[in-house]
Amino acid sequence: MKVHFVQSGGIVGNIKGYDADTAELAPDAAKALERLVRESGISRSGEFLSKSARDLQQYEITIEDGNRKISVVFDDLSIPQSAKPLIGFLKKQARPKPLD
Repeated sequence: MKVHFVQSGGIVGNIKGYDADTAELAPDAAKALERLVRESGISRSGEFLSKSARDLQQYEITIEDGNRKISVVFDDLSIPQSAKPLIGFLKKQARPKPLD
């Protein structure tokens, strides 16, 4: 399983990212990430953003598992409760990304 994560937006507008391939992680770390993805409830692609809020952090997650690829975008107000542990983990792993 591959997971691509980008955190952007907010007042400052910093961009952070994290890429993981469970085939390259330590076995315990790979199992933990796969469990977080399964428990997140993310099962379909889409952009789920709040219409009334501004200056929120946005979280783009792409999950590739075999032939299946899901891409979602949430903001701070639209994150499903079930996905919060996954996003929390990804935020801790994310590092600043240079602007292209």
